[in-house]
Amino acid sequence: MTFEDSHAIFHIGAPKCGSSALQAAWSAEPDRPSRAGLHVRYIGAVRVGGKFMPLRGRAVRRAAALSPYGYVSMPDPGREVAAKSLGDFVLREIARARRRGYIPFFSNEGWIRRPDFFTRLLSDLGHPPVTVLAFLRPPLTWMNAAFWQWGVWCRPRFDDWISSRHVPFSFGGDLAAWARIPNVGLQVAPAKQDVVTFADALLGTPGNAIGPCHSTGSAAQFGFLLRNRRFRRDSHRAEIEFVLQRQMANGPALRRAWAIAPHHVKPLQRLAQGHRRELERVLPAVQAEEIFDDPLWTTPYPYHPEIERGPAPLDDRNELRAFAGRLLSKPLPEGAELGALDAFIAERLGVLLRADRSHRWRTALLGAPRDQTPRPRSFTLRGDPGSSS
Repeated sequence: MTFEDSHAIFHIGAPKCGSSALQAAWSAEPDRPSRAGLHVRYIGAVRVGGKFMPLRGRAVRRAAALSPYGYVSMPDPGREVAAKSLGDFVLREIARARRRGYIPFFSNEGWIRRPDFFTRLLSDLGHPPVTVLAFLRPPLTWMNAAFWQWGVWCRPRFDDWISSRHVPFSFGGDLAAWARIPNVGLQVAPAKQDVVTFADALLGTPGNAIGPCHSTGSAAQFGFLLRNRRFRRDSHRAEIEFVLQRQMANGPALRRAWAIAPHHVKPLQRLAQGHRRELERVLPAVQAEEIFDDPLWTTPYPYHPEIERGPAPLDDRNELRAFAGRLLSKPLPEGAELGALDAFIAERLGVLLRADRSHRWRTALLGAPRDQTPRPRSFTLRGDPGSSS
C-alpha cells in the first residue's frame, strides 16, 4: 500500500513527541496538494450544543488563531467524547472526502492508545487502506517530559509518580496492536527530528517550517506555576505554557525542568528494552533501525548531561530572576526574595495573558498573521543565571 491509496491519514501521537508542532503547522495550512496530484485536507472538530461539528479550511485557521494552544485537533474517545460519537464523525468525514476527492487528515496525540477503537471503526468501513503516522522518543526523556506535563500536578515527587499505576508509557504494545489492523500503513519515526518536515516529506505536501510549540519549560517556570496554581490548576490545563512560549523575550538560557536522578535510569532503561523488542517484531527493519539509532533506547546506562547534574531545583532564585527578567524584558535586583520574584511574575503574567487573548481575537476576526504577536524585546542579564539544557 502507498500513501496515494489511503482513504485517510491518522496522526496518533505519541504525546510529547512533536504533536503540537505538527497540529499547529497543519492548522495554519489545512489544505495542501501532494506531489502525486492529490489534495490533503486537515480536519478539526469543535463541540457545539453537545455535538461535534467538523472544522475545515478557513474554519480550521480561524479556530487555531483563537485557541491559546495555536492549533485544532480531534477529540480523544472515552476521555473527551463518546466513542460512538467520534466513530460516526470520522466515518462521515471519510465518506465526504471520498465523494469530493480529497484525503482527510485527522490528528490526536492520544490515539496511539486507542487501537481497539480504530480496529472496530475501520472494520465497519471494510478495512480501507489508511496511513497511520506516529513519532516516538525513548522512555527516559519521554518520562521526564510527561512528568512535567501531567505527573507533577498530582504527585510532586517523581519517585511517587513512577511507582504509581498512572505512568503511561505503553507505546510498544500500542503500536504492535495498530500494526495488526488490516490495511494500515504504519509509519513510525523518531521524534528527535523535525516531525513537521518528516510528515511533509512522507505525504509529499508543501509546508513551512515551524518552531517548537510545547517543549518542556524551565525549572523556574514550573516552580512558579506550582507555587501559584491559579495560573495552571491541573494536568489538563496547559494553556499558560503555550502563552509563555509565545511571549518570552530572548535572553539568558534557563535550565530545563528535569526530574530524573541516576537511580531512575535502570528501571527506565529496562522499560526501553521491553518496548524495543516489541517494536522490532512488528516494524519494518528500516523504521526500527532509524528509531533505535539512539543510545537512550539501547544502552543500559546511557550518558545524559542532565542525569549527571541531577534533578533541577524549582526554587533557584538566580534561575527565577532570569525567568522573571525575560518576562519583564529587564534585569531584576539580585537580592530579590522568592516571594517578591513570584509577585513580579504574577503581575506581568496577568498583563501578558490579556494581551495574548486580545491578539488572538484580532487574529481570528481580522486575519492578522499569528507570527506578528508582540514579543518583549531581548535583553542581557548581568551574571550567570544557570546553564541551559
